Amino acid sequence: MVHVKKVEIFGFKSFGFKNTIVDFEPGLVSISGPNGSGKSNILDAITFALGENRPKVMRAPNLRGLMHDVEGAARRGPKMARTSVHFDNLDRKIPVDSDIVTITREMNDKGDNIYYLNKKKVIRSKILDLMEIANAGLNQINNVQQGTVTRISEMTSEEKRIVIEDLIGLSAFDEKKKEAEKQLTDADHKLEIAMAKMGEVKKRIDELEEERNKKLRYDILERELNRYRAISAASSLKSIQSEKVSKDKTLNSLNSEIKNLEEERASIRKDASEIRAQKTKFMDEVNAYNKSKSEIETKLSMHRQKFDEADSLIKTSTNRLTEIDTNLPSHKIDLDNLQIQKSFSESQISYFKSEINNIRETEKSFDEKTKNLRIQKTEAMRKQSQVITQKRDVDQKIQRLTDKITATKLAVGEFESASTNGKEKLSSNQEKFNSLVNSLDTLEKQKIKLERIIENHKHSISEINLRIKKFTDDKKRSEHDIHELSELIDASSKGANKYETKIKFAKGIMHEDYSISKLKHSTQDLGIEGLVYEILSWDKKYERASLAVCSNWIKAVVVKDFESLISLAEFVTDKKLPKLKIIPLESIPQVKIECPKQTGVLGILSDYVKCESKFLSLKNFLFGNVVLVESRNIAINLSKSGFKTITLSGEYFEAKTTSVVIDNNSKISKLTKIINMSDSVEGLQQMISALRQTVTKKKNRAKKLDLLVKNYEKRLSLSEVGMNTTSNSLSELKSRISQISNNKKSFETRINQLTRTQERISRELINRKSHLESLESQIKLVRDNYAEPQMDRIANEIKLVNEQIVEQDKKLEPIQNDLKKKERHLAELMAHDTKITGERKNLRHTVSSMDQEKYHLEVDIRRLTKEKETTETELVTLRDDEQKLISTSGTSVEQMTEFDNSLESLNSKERDSTKEITLRERNTDALNRDLTDLRQKESKITSLLATFGFDISIEVFDVESTITSLESEQNRIKNSLNAGAPLQYVEISNGYKSSSSKKNMLEKERNTIVAFIESVEKDKRQTFLDAFDTVDTQVKDAFSKMTGGSAWLELENEDDIFNSGLNYLIQFPGKPKRESTSISGGEKTLAATVFVLALQKLNPSPFYMFDEVDAHLDAPNAEKLSNIIKERSEGSQFIMVSLKDSVVEKARLIYGVFPKHGVSHVIKYKDKRLLSSLENQQ
Repeated sequence: MVHVKKVEIFGFKSFGFKNTIVDFEPGLVSISGPNGSGKSNILDAITFALGENRPKVMRAPNLRGLMHDVEGAARRGPKMARTSVHFDNLDRKIPVDSDIVTITREMNDKGDNIYYLNKKKVIRSKILDLMEIANAGLNQINNVQQGTVTRISEMTSEEKRIVIEDLIGLSAFDEKKKEAEKQLTDADHKLEIAMAKMGEVKKRIDELEEERNKKLRYDILERELNRYRAISAASSLKSIQSEKVSKDKTLNSLNSEIKNLEEERASIRKDASEIRAQKTKFMDEVNAYNKSKSEIETKLSMHRQKFDEADSLIKTSTNRLTEIDTNLPSHKIDLDNLQIQKSFSESQISYFKSEINNIRETEKSFDEKTKNLRIQKTEAMRKQSQVITQKRDVDQKIQRLTDKITATKLAVGEFESASTNGKEKLSSNQEKFNSLVNSLDTLEKQKIKLERIIENHKHSISEINLRIKKFTDDKKRSEHDIHELSELIDASSKGANKYETKIKFAKGIMHEDYSISKLKHSTQDLGIEGLVYEILSWDKKYERASLAVCSNWIKAVVVKDFESLISLAEFVTDKKLPKLKIIPLESIPQVKIECPKQTGVLGILSDYVKCESKFLSLKNFLFGNVVLVESRNIAINLSKSGFKTITLSGEYFEAKTTSVVIDNNSKISKLTKIINMSDSVEGLQQMISALRQTVTKKKNRAKKLDLLVKNYEKRLSLSEVGMNTTSNSLSELKSRISQISNNKKSFETRINQLTRTQERISRELINRKSHLESLESQIKLVRDNYAEPQMDRIANEIKLVNEQIVEQDKKLEPIQNDLKKKERHLAELMAHDTKITGERKNLRHTVSSMDQEKYHLEVDIRRLTKEKETTETELVTLRDDEQKLISTSGTSVEQMTEFDNSLESLNSKERDSTKEITLRERNTDALNRDLTDLRQKESKITSLLATFGFDISIEVFDVESTITSLESEQNRIKNSLNAGAPLQYVEISNGYKSSSSKKNMLEKERNTIVAFIESVEKDKRQTFLDAFDTVDTQVKDAFSKMTGGSAWLELENEDDIFNSGLNYLIQFPGKPKRESTSISGGEKTLAATVFVLALQKLNPSPFYMFDEVDAHLDAPNAEKLSNIIKERSEGSQFIMVSLKDSVVEKARLIYGVFPKHGVSHVIKYKDKRLLSSLENQQ
């Protein structure tokens, strides 16, 4: 059993800087001492070592307040507090492979803590996890602090319930439920998606069904239309054939008329040809006349054109001449005016040129003075340049120093920035490192939790498998019992069919069973010990051998003595019962033979038969003279030697005989047992009815077991899924832990690098700042050694020259402005003069041109007038010749008119004939085209009818309105027709069936998860109720033992346990019942102690620490409490600080604590009286 074996204390609270060792033993350990001696600090030392970080729990203002400070001034070396707890771990409850587990915690004067496990440094969470696994983690139930016991009784009802929940680990159920609820959410989500998809698919199926119906309707309409179109086509074909016959007749008539008209037209053309020949001959005679006339007309036309041209040119020239005479005088006047302007402009130009020359002379004198001043300025600037060159050298030197300062300042800034960034990076990396450490701690805890969950799953799976096996075995046994009972019922029912026959049978053939059933009710009165088969028993292996030997005595009645035999015999006689074998125990002869020592001999048969000691004589009587052997041959040999022998298979050989009795299936009749329970046929019938009820119950039981097996198989499946999920999560978590560990190492390396870099930057920064101060002192020295008086004198000289130049420029400015003004005016005058000169030149040229043009026009007019008069005379002569020729042409014209009239008449007749022929040919062509169309239509309709599966013999009637109606409906459908709808409908319907199956599977999965959640909630509720009953029973028992009163727990709301609390009710003897929060201080202590002791039974810890929990109890109650703790200490270690004698007297080990110079000292007592004397001395 895990228990505290030893505690070492150094520098902790009242214990000084010397190692104090306190040894412990299992059972009750008492620690006593005067107030303020430090006895409670031993418990605080254990609490501190096991990882407690709340200083208030250890009665300190802060953790550093736990360090011993009385000897602080005299202490040499670093101050520290250290406590170690040594656990006995022989049973390995703490998962460390060591018989002794030592947990040590050190704290330095800065408050830094270090934990050690068996002298190896570990983290705090490791210690807490190990204690939790061993169920030794400290809490308010196994570590009851001084003065806190009453607070337990003042807990609210919800807090009391939560305490029980934490102790029994109901969080595991919540984790299972949470995991299952997560699976349920996923299942609901999948189901919702499946339902949504099915809804969409169903909507699409409905649409496709409508579209499919439209397509089917469309196909039906198409077939109907084809039939009606065939009928319409057959009707059209008959009309076409009739029309074709009519048009053939018309065509033949037209062809005959065309032939007659062509013969008539040929005769007309012959007459016209003869007249044209006569006209041609006459035309040759007329052509000579026409030639002469044509020549005269050509000459007339030419002279008329020449006359018109001359007349037009005369008029144009006359108009131009008039225009020249009008404009020429004004041009001459303008020319005179321009001459006057030219003379004035030239005089002005001459004046301004003279003025400008004078101004330029004045400007020249000013330029000479300005030039001299600029020479002075140049000389001064040369001197200044020399000084500037000297200054530039100094400035360059200063600039170089300044550049170095700037570079150094930049470097300093960069190093300061790098230092700041380095600090930030170092801080950031440190924070990330700390975060990784915390994350690693958290993940390690999660890992342990997941491992626990996996263990819980494994335990659940193992438990479920055991239950499944148990229920399956129970089911098989029930089915076997049902089979046997059914056979028994059948046999019993047959035996009870006829009452009289059965009674005779029972009395005659089954006389022993009948007699046994009658005697069963009077066994005590008659001194009956029992029946042989009731008294004796044997293993299955020896059953055949035993039954074969005692088959004649198996139902014999065993009585105490011979007197009981006489009484029983009289009773049998009086009741007229059938014969009965009776064995009086006192009168049984002693029968026991010596077992022959031979191979194959197992021993005397009586050694293999079991019974009570008082029936040994009966056993020896029946089996003590029979040897049990392995085989028949050995049995025969021993039989010949004078031994009764029996084989394991039931072959029985009498002594010195060759006879053998073989019993293959000798059993005690089940009917006998039934008759033992029923002393009449009616009772037998009742028993059969009871058996049938039993069979029914067993069948129901088998069904329930079957349902339970299925239910547990579902739970097994869910547990396996949960375990797999948790295992995957654990694998992922381990991977994350590994990754974070690697990151942690990387950050450690990075932090070390950053620290080294930061140190280097700090050193470099100091060097750069020192260099900067040196450069600044050099600049100051250069500036102090440089003087500028010469530079100032030269600058003043240049300034004076510049002022004189400016003064000269001011005087020169108005002169220059006047010069510019006059030059600008001169330029304008010269431009105006140039313009006048150009205008005079142009005007002179225009006057000269007009004079020349006037002369040429007058000459042309005279010439053209003469040519006009000559042409007019020639025109008169030509017109006379034309009149003479016309007078001789009258006869020929009349003859030509006659030819033309005859030809016109014949041509008119020919045109009429041609027109008639053309008209008839057009009609013929139209008829031919119509006939061709009719033949094509006939062929198409015949082919169409063949396509529809009909011929011209089909019955025809008016179908146009029907076709129109069907086509209208078909067109309406066609606009929204989906040709692939039937195929799509089948495909999507199949998909919908598959989705429906998937939905059903998801619903089944969801129902399974819901059932699992309900079972988890049910198990959680039952687990809590079991724990509640345990605590309630313990409270009742402990409180009754301590006070003689009553205490119990009540649930506030049994229907909603986990959202309500539980009440702790107390009733002291002679007082009304009250809540634990409403009683006095001493009563509260008593009630709280009882409650704590009751809670400890739920999840027992290997050790408990009580710090003066009995301080407020009177002597009787303290005595009763010590008795209970003494009883409990048989299974757990109790370390109890107490000043009560009752506790000290019952402790296995006693420690006394006393102060000396402010330091606590510990003494171990074997004799309890020494402690009392010590207390008296104190």
